Amino acid sequence: MKTNIKAISELLKLDFFIPSYQRGYRWDEHQVTELLDDIWDFYNIPNKTEGEFYCLQPVIVKFDGNKYRLIDGQQRLTTIFIILSCLNLYMEDYGYSKFTLEYETRENSKEFLEKLSSIDKEDTTNIDFYYMSKAYICVKNWFDKHKERKIKFFDTLVNVNKNENEEDRANNVRVIWYEIAEHEDEINVFTRINSGKIPLTNAELIKALFLNSKNFHGDEQQIRQIEIAKEWDEMEYSLQNDEFWMFIANDKDYPARIELLFDIYSGRMLDDKDQYSTYRFFVKQKDIVSTWSSEDENIKKIFLTLKFWYENRELYHLIGFLIATKIVTLKKLYSEFKNKTKKEFYSFLRTLIKSSINLDKLEELEYGIDNQAIHRVLLLFNIATILNNKDSYIRFSFDKFNSEKWSLEHIHAQQDKGLLSLESKKTWLIEIIKQIELLINNKVDTDADIEDILSRANDMFESQKIDDDDFQSIQNTIFTLFGEDSIDTIDNLALLTTGVNSALSNSIFPIKRNILKEKDSQGEFIPICTKNVFMKYYSQDTSNMYFWSEQDRKDYVEQMRLTIEKFLGNSHD
Repeated sequence: MKTNIKAISELLKLDFFIPSYQRGYRWDEHQVTELLDDIWDFYNIPNKTEGEFYCLQPVIVKFDGNKYRLIDGQQRLTTIFIILSCLNLYMEDYGYSKFTLEYETRENSKEFLEKLSSIDKEDTTNIDFYYMSKAYICVKNWFDKHKERKIKFFDTLVNVNKNENEEDRANNVRVIWYEIAEHEDEINVFTRINSGKIPLTNAELIKALFLNSKNFHGDEQQIRQIEIAKEWDEMEYSLQNDEFWMFIANDKDYPARIELLFDIYSGRMLDDKDQYSTYRFFVKQKDIVSTWSSEDENIKKIFLTLKFWYENRELYHLIGFLIATKIVTLKKLYSEFKNKTKKEFYSFLRTLIKSSINLDKLEELEYGIDNQAIHRVLLLFNIATILNNKDSYIRFSFDKFNSEKWSLEHIHAQQDKGLLSLESKKTWLIEIIKQIELLINNKVDTDADIEDILSRANDMFESQKIDDDDFQSIQNTIFTLFGEDSIDTIDNLALLTTGVNSALSNSIFPIKRNILKEKDSQGEFIPICTKNVFMKYYSQDTSNMYFWSEQDRKDYVEQMRLTIEKFLGNSHD
């Protein structure tokens, strides 16, 4: 594999052959105009840096001895040929000639393209010639509309600077050149491309740059190449550990996870529309090997920093919370870490966390309105619970947390009107009857006549048809018995995955606790504070485990406040 960046002017003397397994030319006016506009927008970028260029998507080729077989990129390359056809006069003035293109499936395609500048209407000889002629007319109309752009556009596309060193030519258009080895099966490569399995990622392209023999000198070449390749594999292996990866990357992923390190180094934004901008950044580095480990700031240092955060229990939880809640980006955290002392960095993290919540208004947070804030507080409650215990080795599972969808679960359920079928209502009644019988057998004192409620529930269960109003009435009675109904504040909410949450719907407090115990025993990830609240560990009075009372809610939110306050008040020693 040979990977490089080639200027359009480097392609002009080449011959390209498009094999029959390729589809024909199909770019429409929108795609052609978009390419023209993009190149023109690049020309108009103010204060472009030295060596900055506009990069087209990869062109994948295989040399067969006298021409290049074009495996991928023929749509873009054909469009560039068509644009050059509209700029023929400038090509002749500067002594340039266009590269050649020939489609195996279209007889006379090479001749047709060579004479493209002489057409004045769409050619209907075949579908390929139709799209090619239509694209040419589109390009011609674009230049006719903007005559003043022609020479500037030509200069940007081809670069008329006669500098002998093509790599030094600045502010032009280039392609990512990916040349497969002679022994590689081109049809297999083409299949992999079209099934999305070709490794044309920033990481693979950058790896080719790092291991290029021209970067090394003398006896050090093989040793250094092997060393970098080994270190590369070790980093990628470490990043493939989901516990490590999900801690720093939340829900993001890459085909090769080491690419994250290159993004951080280059400053590439995740929403950058140019997916190869990171690769282009490294192409422009004069001494690319030094970016691996020699410079003050380098790839190895970034990796070791992230690994240090992961292995440090306190940093793991502070940073994990900030990344999971998207309060700050990983790049911002790394930038702050570089520029601060250890003590300043810890203070920065805690300040960010403190500013993200308002403990004075916990009781005012309302389900359906303040879900994001509630979610953030409950997550912090879990993390603070773990970190406040200095002797514990427990770590919050960010890999499980960030890989699941989470929702807010009512500790004592809201009344749910989703029980529509007779079967679902009877299933619900079976569980309710069990719980009421437990109250009776254990002689639990209540203000309600639970014998009467049990009798009503049994009669309804035995009925062949359950009236909706009657069912709603007994639901109201039962929900009121086991706790206050329709409490939508944070003192009645806990974090659960959407899957576990759905299993708990329509259930009263004691039934929910039993389901959670079963899920926990089966290995489901239940956050520690969610388990604690359903086991009533925060309640001062644990004599009655059947009900979720007003006092239970007060105790819960007070413990939440105290735990987080203690956590935020703790400074790193």
